[in-house]
Amino acid sequence: MNDAEIAIRKIWQIIAIGEDSVLELRALWPRAIGGPRPPVTRHFFAAKHEDLQGLKAAFEVAALALNASGYNVYTVMNPIRADFKGPGCAKDSDIRFRDLLLIDIDRLEDTSQPASQEELDAADALATVVDKALDAEGWGTPIRVMSGNGVHLYYVMAELPNDEDAAVLVRTTLKNLATTFNTDKVGIDITVHNASRITKVPGTIMRKGLETEERPYRMARVVGQ
Repeated sequence: MNDAEIAIRKIWQIIAIGEDSVLELRALWPRAIGGPRPPVTRHFFAAKHEDLQGLKAAFEVAALALNASGYNVYTVMNPIRADFKGPGCAKDSDIRFRDLLLIDIDRLEDTSQPASQEELDAADALATVVDKALDAEGWGTPIRVMSGNGVHLYYVMAELPNDEDAAVLVRTTLKNLATTFNTDKVGIDITVHNASRITKVPGTIMRKGLETEERPYRMARVVGQ
């Protein structure tokens, strides 16, 4: 088993699945790379597999294959309704409930190129500050991911209804966190509030702009919980 195959399996620490799960894999071609290709959307239905291990394996194989062909690969982070049929992308109305809050920490300046190690370290340092502060308020321990260019903190929620009250709560929470913790270098993305938000798949290389020795492409990884 190679490094990517080991890393992608940790996605199941983030994404909860059950016997009626529907998973969405979305692949987007990097803008800066020549020969643009159309986006790819694939769905994986637990009901079509013998067991959840089969569902996981099918998702992992497809994600890694798309990434190896040059795509950036994402998945919808909140559970999709069991009656969703596709084939298009899941919309906010297709989400059963919210079970994750994503705090996405990245540099505030130009993000059209990969992050430098210094910028990544700054995002990591802010993530630690946020983690410790929220832990002191009883939020618990988040799932921590090095996203390739920054840090994601995923906080598990208790099946928050997918309604307008929840949407306002998430938007307000992210704005308040950004106001409290942002520095002049790195900060919290306040746009990642929608119910059908896609997020990076661990084990896949994230290609943003053109890489250099100082700004390399990196594999997204789960780094702690």
